[in-house]
Amino acid sequence: MSFLRGRVFLLFVLVLLTAGSQVQTLPPKIVVVVKSRALAPYNQAVEGLRRTLLARRASVQVREMELPAESGKEALFFQFLEQMQPELIVTIGTQATLSVMRHVQKVPVVFSLVLMTGDLEHLLHARPLNVTGAAMDIPISLQFERLKEIIPDLKRVGVIFNPANSGAAVEEARRAAQISHLKLIEISVTSEAQVLEELQALKGKVDALWSVADSTVFTPRSVDSILLLTLRDRIPFVGLSPSFVKAGALVSFSCDYEDVGAQSAERVLEILGGKSPAELNVAFPRRVSLFLNLSTARAIHLEISRKMQSESRVEFRR
Repeated sequence: MSFLRGRVFLLFVLVLLTAGSQVQTLPPKIVVVVKSRALAPYNQAVEGLRRTLLARRASVQVREMELPAESGKEALFFQFLEQMQPELIVTIGTQATLSVMRHVQKVPVVFSLVLMTGDLEHLLHARPLNVTGAAMDIPISLQFERLKEIIPDLKRVGVIFNPANSGAAVEEARRAAQISHLKLIEISVTSEAQVLEELQALKGKVDALWSVADSTVFTPRSVDSILLLTLRDRIPFVGLSPSFVKAGALVSFSCDYEDVGAQSAERVLEILGGKSPAELNVAFPRRVSLFLNLSTARAIHLEISRKMQSESRVEFRR
């Protein structure tokens, strides 16, 4: 009887070992990363994606591709992508995201480093069922609270926007301003000419000018005018990114690009685990950096507290 029990036990062990070897030999799932371009922030997002997948020991094979610069080559690009038979596609940047959304409807898509406000509001409010991701928009309520710390006398926050592009973002800003006990001064425009006209009349109407990503408002010509006129009229200007601060804006907020990539990886893992993209809300940055231009602060006669300087990335002291 003991001999029989030993045989049964040995057989059980062999079954377990065989099952384990079968699991190990399953091919990894292919995840294709499509980048808009080979930019440093995009590469950082990919690094965050890979690091998180590796940390979770996910059985995936990440293949990286770059969207063709010429639109005429996109058809061939997507034919090749389809032949790879990916389990899931991760897009990095707006251009790659929009292109993949146009061509891919059946494979799950997880985007990364996309601004959901402004011209791309439809991504958040009417995204396809196969799409989710991690955006790079900094919560407006957080921006306003931080602005109050930088500008103690802040009461009126101005925003120039095209309602056709940024209506939902400004509606959210209206709610955030109310919570922060601020008055949002809404300046709607429909053309670059109107933007330049409204800039001339900002002095005395607002205590700071806040930005929302809007292609009508931010053009090469208007950006120069915004920087010059807010500096001339001593109006603190909140830029869209650290590059605006480098050019002369007082302040900007930025996400941690690598961590946004990590958030995208978390969405990837949930989908590979059986969830549908439609079930998953879009993730927003959990790590936020504040950039300050102290030379601009001096020029507009605004004193930035040492506390705020210590909590910010003060990279522009000229």
